[in-house]
Amino acid sequence: MEKYKNEYINFLIKVKGTSPEYAENSSTYIKKFMGFLQKKGIEDINLVDREDINEYQDIIMKENYAITTKQNALSVVYLFFKYLHDYGHIKDNPGLVIDIPRRGNQIPKNIMNEEEIKYLLTLPNADDLLGMRDYCIMNLLYSSAMRPKEVFNLKMDDLDVKRCQAVVRRPKNRRDRIVHFDGYTSQYLKKYIVKARPWLLKGRESDRLFIGAAGSDLMKASWAANFANRYKAKMEKKFRKHITPYSFRHTSATHWLDSGARHKRDVLPFIQRQLGHESLESTVIYTHVAIEPLRQMFKQYHPREISLQALHRIPSPDDIISKIKDDDEGEASTQPAR
Repeated sequence: MEKYKNEYINFLIKVKGTSPEYAENSSTYIKKFMGFLQKKGIEDINLVDREDINEYQDIIMKENYAITTKQNALSVVYLFFKYLHDYGHIKDNPGLVIDIPRRGNQIPKNIMNEEEIKYLLTLPNADDLLGMRDYCIMNLLYSSAMRPKEVFNLKMDDLDVKRCQAVVRRPKNRRDRIVHFDGYTSQYLKKYIVKARPWLLKGRESDRLFIGAAGSDLMKASWAANFANRYKAKMEKKFRKHITPYSFRHTSATHWLDSGARHKRDVLPFIQRQLGHESLESTVIYTHVAIEPLRQMFKQYHPREISLQALHRIPSPDDIISKIKDDDEGEASTQPAR
């Protein structure tokens, strides 16, 4: 079975052109499945039947995993058996019984409002070289709405600070796309490239945009840990929100949709392209958290709000008496002296 696993991983990289990360994750999930088979005493992949697959699926679904993890674990096994069957390694495909769970359209959590994102962006010390790097990363995450992994995979050649855009290469759906960011972020990226990046490299050469404190290419996991240590605690103490690097993406999409809500039909396809969603349905999720237009519509049209506003417009008796006195005094002051 190890032989088939290795062949499949090579197939993913060389034929399907998947990322090394995806191939490594697939290898991990297949190893987990193979461990299940070994416990059952099954050493030959041809001896796996549909009952074995159903049993493994039940185990995965009962585990305390996130729904995404369950989806990945089962879809990898499904695709593995499809490969084995398509290439003649097995006669029948027991993986056809796998029922991959669907994930509901969950509303993103811990969206920051404008006050919160402004505060968070004040935490890095932009006069410090490491702080300048962090400030650029945060602004780029928020402005472009890229996935954190996409930001840390950026190379120098992918960035065009003059046009305020970057090329995201081989993202989640394996399609390159161009993303845009604002001019303010562009100005700080220029400063980072000229001042902070050479200092971080310490004479080393790299094509990556963001560099770690030790001079090596900055990885998503290491910066996430740095973010948690230096900024997350302060943010949570002030606003009591659990903020992660991915929160910038959710916040950006929500704010963008809030601003363009009156033209939602026109704006959504552009947000979809910026986010790199294959389906517009994934982007529509953010309409459920873009609540400012809904709040304004509620205040303007809900009958209870209309009656409350009308009540506030009715002057009290004291206000009427006070107004009469002011009017009388005003008329007296304008009468000509006799």
